[in-house]
Amino acid sequence: MLRTNKIRLPEFPRLPNLKLSTKISIMYGGMFWILLVIVSLFLITNIRNAYVQNARRELDQTADKVKEHIESGGMITTVALDELNPNKYVEIAVFQTDSDRRIFDSHALPNPFGSDLPKPGKSEDTVIIRAIRYMTSERIAKWDGQLFLIRVFRNFEREQDILKLFTTLFTAFNISGVIMAFFIGSTISRLTLKPVRKIIHAANRIGIEDLSKRIDITGPNDELRELSLAFNAMISRLEISFRQQGKFVSDASHELRTPISVIQGYANLLDRWGKNDPVILQESIDSLKAETEHMTMLIKKLLMMAKAEQGKLQIVRMPIDCNSIAEDVIKEMELVERHWNVELESSANTHIMGDYDLIKQLFWILLENAVKYSKETDGKILVRIFEQSEKICVTVKDEGIGISSEDLPYIFDRFYRADKSRSNDVRLVKGTGLGLSIAAWIIKQHEAEATVNSTLGEGTEFIIRFPMVS
Repeated sequence: MLRTNKIRLPEFPRLPNLKLSTKISIMYGGMFWILLVIVSLFLITNIRNAYVQNARRELDQTADKVKEHIESGGMITTVALDELNPNKYVEIAVFQTDSDRRIFDSHALPNPFGSDLPKPGKSEDTVIIRAIRYMTSERIAKWDGQLFLIRVFRNFEREQDILKLFTTLFTAFNISGVIMAFFIGSTISRLTLKPVRKIIHAANRIGIEDLSKRIDITGPNDELRELSLAFNAMISRLEISFRQQGKFVSDASHELRTPISVIQGYANLLDRWGKNDPVILQESIDSLKAETEHMTMLIKKLLMMAKAEQGKLQIVRMPIDCNSIAEDVIKEMELVERHWNVELESSANTHIMGDYDLIKQLFWILLENAVKYSKETDGKILVRIFEQSEKICVTVKDEGIGISSEDLPYIFDRFYRADKSRSNDVRLVKGTGLGLSIAAWIIKQHEAEATVNSTLGEGTEFIIRFPMVS
């Protein structure tokens, strides 16, 4: 059996979860510190190079002068060489040598360091003599068949001390600069994130019971202002949604309370007297069946509205004939309501793009509404389908009690009922108060327009305009 060994990779330490303000301060301070270090290194390097170049120039000038002096036959004495050397930090030593740079015994020649002087090394190098750092340069001079090694030394301790001082100052400046950068970064982040803290404070104050709080929008027109505007808009939408939800739950509870009370009442009636009374027993059974049917219809419509609002109701659009759907609905309704006079008028082209089941449900809702609020059993209901301005218009007109101008703007709201005192003489069909609300949703999904014309005591006309299919 092949055996494999798993290699376990090392786990890197995770950074702690820091606040955004802390991250901004660290980022600002870190960038400023890196900039300070780069500038400091650049300045120190350039200062050191400037000192080195200046010292090298002094060494080369002095060495060239001494070489020229020796090759011209000048005296090789300390006094003579000091006259050639204007720089007090430069020392000159001269040795007699051969072509291999071997130094002969030449005590008579100038040598300010005596036996402490190290052996000749590479040109343009540094040496330490008596615990002092010197820069050095060498030349070979010829005179009268003799070779002389010229070694020039420049004391570099002063420059070293100055460089150390600069390094110390820059280090202190960097440390204080970093501290100041973190302080400034913290201040900037605090001011920058002030609107965010307002948002947090407002979000903490907002609850389901109170969605009226908003963020005070002030300051420049920047991204945080846009965030505040978006947050306020979101809370406004949530406030409207929660208000509608609360109204929906309240209205649904109110609508369900009546059939439940009726069912409970007849159940108590059966328990007390209806067991042995056939009349009360049959009345109770009929009422229980009617109320159960009413509750079933209400719950079914509530579930449909919930699915529609959540986007879970599938809509299948296809070319459909409104005239054919209207005929089917009228035939089905005549089986239930034989005594109602429903007339249909339609043109040749009545095709729209829509969902067959939803459009059929829309016709049912409009016709049921017309039947429910008509005055007499032989009242006329007119359904017209025609083409107008590249629209397919569907109108359902009844001769019922009509709707007042005060109630007209609210008829598509859920569970809304007009003043029931005007409907005492009306043959009412039990409803759920959700029909027109569902109709409005269907109309919206098909990008149609709805208009309602009504005169109190004369009747109501619903006009739906659908986009036409060519």
